Amino acid sequence: MTRPRSDKLNTITSRDVARAANVSQALVSRAFSGNGRIAADTRERILKAAAEIGWQPNALAASMVTGDAPLVAVITTRLSFDWRAQVLSHLLKAFEERHLQPLLFHAERDEEVDRLLAETISWRTRGVVVTAGVVQKARAEAILSRGQFLAALNRPANHERAFAIATDNRLGGRHAATVLADEGRQRLLVLAGPADSWASRSRTEGFVAAARDRGIEPEIWCNDAMSTDAGGACARRLLELPAAGRPDAVFATNDALGLGFIDGLRSSALGIPSDLSLVGFDNLPASAWAPYRLTTFEQPLDTMVAAVVGHIENHRQSELHTASSVPTPSADGVIYCPPQLIIRNTTRGQK
Repeated sequence: MTRPRSDKLNTITSRDVARAANVSQALVSRAFSGNGRIAADTRERILKAAAEIGWQPNALAASMVTGDAPLVAVITTRLSFDWRAQVLSHLLKAFEERHLQPLLFHAERDEEVDRLLAETISWRTRGVVVTAGVVQKARAEAILSRGQFLAALNRPANHERAFAIATDNRLGGRHAATVLADEGRQRLLVLAGPADSWASRSRTEGFVAAARDRGIEPEIWCNDAMSTDAGGACARRLLELPAAGRPDAVFATNDALGLGFIDGLRSSALGIPSDLSLVGFDNLPASAWAPYRLTTFEQPLDTMVAAVVGHIENHRQSELHTASSVPTPSADGVIYCPPQLIIRNTTRGQK
């Protein structure tokens, strides 16, 4: 048997196999997919011809045609943001374990998430996992109406037929305020993110509500970016205040702000936690490093990712329910999971 002349291996096609085996292209497809009837000797002849000319079927391309592709679109932004990279790492590991193939859509700004969601519609994926930005209800409807799933990780999905799971950010904020108030701190400061940051806003709201329950009115400093640079700028701003009027406790609504805040105080005489207590949120790896030892909240990332993957598998099996171990969604359609407080050196509590 003569091997088809080719300058590139990928120019060999199923048509060449059909020609070499003297069968139709449809029979070649049946031989490799297992779909449809085909005589055993014919299948053996086709497989032998394919091996001799060096052709292998493109399983991904074929499965996309039949709708069986294990592709899942994943929306993310700002991978330079440590927490976002941590979320993506956990998600991709879970996909690998379940033989799912991610199709990554990335942008630098959360404002571009709606555009990315629109782009996913042109791909034949099982559905979409959103890890950043805001999901518009009309866009969610467009995805779900195609028979795809939509799962929002650590944010609302804004549609009654979508799946959403998140850290209970408001609960974490309340707990942070309680920790600081129980130390006897009275001048509380929140280092918040931009107004459109759902997680930061929820944490801030929980903190303020719990502080007010204790008769304390916190001050809030909003930042355009939740970064270490922004945290450093907040430290410099605090040092410019009269000593008697400075906050004696700070809640940074993410660890990046908290770590930058610690760095910004290093050249001052202000001590943590002797003069000022500090609580962060996210439990980034750097939070445990010796120069920081930041008291913070750990988000239940493994639990949330497992629930998202479980929803994907249930959707594939047309069993549109979540595992019994997953809590019931709240009124806004989000399943909330409590964060865990990690006590370290930046508060007066027991280590």
